Amino acid sequence: MFEFKINNTHWTIEEKDKEQMRLKADNDYTMGLTCYIEQKIYLLKDQANLIKSLKHELTHVWLYEYGHAQNNDTEYNYEDICEIVASSNDFINEVVKKYKEKENGFLQ
Repeated sequence: MFEFKINNTHWTIEEKDKEQMRLKADNDYTMGLTCYIEQKIYLLKDQANLIKSLKHELTHVWLYEYGHAQNNDTEYNYEDICEIVASSNDFINEVVKKYKEKENGFLQ
């Protein structure tokens, strides 16, 4: 288990095998899952795209923690996307770096 902090909230990352992931995601194709209620990211263990999946899930976390609605009614324009990428880039890269090194990351 790996822990990090964003916007004064603690989150964890856990790698799960295929059976455990199926129980969380209720399908056979999910590589990563963000659970806002539990404040956890679940990643499919031993997948080829682990870091890509981690970055994807960290983007969900960043959007959630900084108040960007994530529902079907929300549409982001080109400028919104550029601002999101620019604002979240340092956070995502720092967590990924520490995750690769297996150091817990406590970011503000």
